[in-house]
Amino acid sequence: MSNKFGFKFNKVFVILIFSLIIVNSYGFEPKAIDFLNSYQYNLYRSWLSTEKLDSDLPAGFTSEKVVKSFLDKNDREVNVEYDWQNWKITSQREMIPFLFYIDDDLMIGSYINFIERFVYRLNCNEIKFISDFADHTKIILEYSGLIGESALSNIWEERPSSRINFHPVELISIADTLKFKFTSDEMNEFTISFPQVYNINDIMSEIRNREFVESDASFPPIIEQKEEEAKPQIEDLSLAEYIRIFFKTPPRRELLHNKIKDIRSFFTQEFTNHTISNEQNIWHLEIDKYENNLDGDISLEVVFGEDMLEIFSLNDFELNEKKIKLGSDEIDLSNLSESEISGIANYLPQLVYEHRAIGSKLLNFLLIHDEVPSTLVIYSDIRELYETDSYSDILLLLNQYWQDRTVFFGIENVKKINGTIEFKGFLIAKSSDGSCNLAEIFFHVSKEYKIDIIMMILHSNLDTKG
Repeated sequence: MSNKFGFKFNKVFVILIFSLIIVNSYGFEPKAIDFLNSYQYNLYRSWLSTEKLDSDLPAGFTSEKVVKSFLDKNDREVNVEYDWQNWKITSQREMIPFLFYIDDDLMIGSYINFIERFVYRLNCNEIKFISDFADHTKIILEYSGLIGESALSNIWEERPSSRINFHPVELISIADTLKFKFTSDEMNEFTISFPQVYNINDIMSEIRNREFVESDASFPPIIEQKEEEAKPQIEDLSLAEYIRIFFKTPPRRELLHNKIKDIRSFFTQEFTNHTISNEQNIWHLEIDKYENNLDGDISLEVVFGEDMLEIFSLNDFELNEKKIKLGSDEIDLSNLSESEISGIANYLPQLVYEHRAIGSKLLNFLLIHDEVPSTLVIYSDIRELYETDSYSDILLLLNQYWQDRTVFFGIENVKKINGTIEFKGFLIAKSSDGSCNLAEIFFHVSKEYKIDIIMMILHSNLDTKG
């Protein structure tokens, strides 16, 4: 009997007084260009480096913020909010539970914002960020009988090497002072007090101004192209020439979530050779297999918000005798244990559909492998090797070059080597005249079952007729 797996994630994130309906988006991994300034980018990198986190979880966003979920080494969920304006991240907060009754007359939201930004920086890898944030002339920080900078220094020294897992934060209102009490299993309690003579919004504004002063004025770097160095038109280049010229400046992902008005027209325009069908916002894009071998079908779920939409890979599949059936495609996992199959099965459909979307605007929705170290080897008249810390750069490059091509992709040779899982993918990009580019892609899986290294071998000079 086959087992039917359907992997779904919550589309509503609720915390205390804030109820935020969000649209899920897998693999949100911001790059430098997504931040308002270099200070915020460096803050993000410091927070991320404290502990190895599993980030292969959904993210949600509105026009004001992004909510991103992680799992720590103990499988506890860590939720972060990135506030952004015009798609630039302006601040970062680690969401924590609170334990108090909120009076209608008590404007507590700005204080929660401050507390969550404080916790985010306390869980960074460098003390600089929390020191910059804690203005001891405006707030009162108390820990183990110490106050101010001395209290902060002791908190930093006594905090665990990984991040602090806080119990619900308690609010104590005394006269004209708001006091928040922090408790955890890892260290003694501490408090932060806000004398109401200080306006919390003024404090936040001063912090923001200091961050701008410390930021690099040329962030992110802008490369001005001289007229005589103008790049040639893509259609005039071979694939090898195109990669050679554009590899250092790959295209950016395009945000289309609020630009698509008719989803059927979008699919019809992007996949002219596919048969398109849908039922209750589940869409199937189907095409005959390439030489009765590689599949090009894509199954999707479309979620409509108030003023935008999101498109997900449909992660439903059948597992029978250690073989995954994905539409008319089949992936043999017989060399793996049950626990190993469970560890990687969740993202295989997404991986497959991500690659089959290359050459279309759909890739902007399905792209998930952002910060994965990758090697690209190109065989043409010569052998060329490129390295990047982001596999998505390679896919976005191919996406631009393979416009109007039909892409087929499949996975095989899933096996264990030296205790870890590796598998191989084959990719064919077929043009209207039948000529093809071929890629072999090797995926290495970490012991945590995440893809951590990718190598693509691209044969750019094939003229195979399919």
